[in-house]
Amino acid sequence: MVEKTKNTCKQVFGKRLRELRKENGYTIEQFADMVGISKSTLGYYENDKRMPDIEILARIANVLNVNADYLIGRTNTTAQKGKMKTVCEFTGLSDRAAEYLSELVKKKDYAKLEIINHLFQELCEDYDFYIYETQNGEEAASSVLGALFLYFERCSGTDSVWDEFVDLGNDRRKEILAAAYRQLLLNQVTDLVKASAEAYMRDNEPIER
Repeated sequence: MVEKTKNTCKQVFGKRLRELRKENGYTIEQFADMVGISKSTLGYYENDKRMPDIEILARIANVLNVNADYLIGRTNTTAQKGKMKTVCEFTGLSDRAAEYLSELVKKKDYAKLEIINHLFQELCEDYDFYIYETQNGEEAASSVLGALFLYFERCSGTDSVWDEFVDLGNDRRKEILAAAYRQLLLNQVTDLVKASAEAYMRDNEPIER
């Protein structure tokens, strides 16, 4: 079985720092100057090579107007207070995801909300996914979201994960089989989308009178 890959604190920090700096329109030179660090130090941070000390982390958070917990991956919200922070910390959703769901509620778009709830209900019942049972020797999920989790886990770090999965001693053969393995997982997602849609339609058929 392939061991699950997890982002390290350095990787989360580097990715979020890089994204937020660009979103705010700061060049590397500008941001390094605002924080009071060298360009090379900022480069180390953004490329997952080093973590800042508490003082520099606080200065970075202040410049970007986010909480430090977001930068180091302890929360998925950039909000520092209020209802949004509470919602995101309770659910683990990002600001954007929570805002999207809130917008659906405001617009009374119950059709989309029903589909979202349907997908999460399937995930709650996805016993195979949570214990990683296999089908014909392959790990499999029985829900759309479960299959997507499995797909992204296996493909987010495809090279390193595939190296752990099998060593063929031939780079070209490894590339071909790695691509086939990714396609196998993607095919499962496609099949489950169809099955989920059929189940949703059956559950929401109008009642005949």
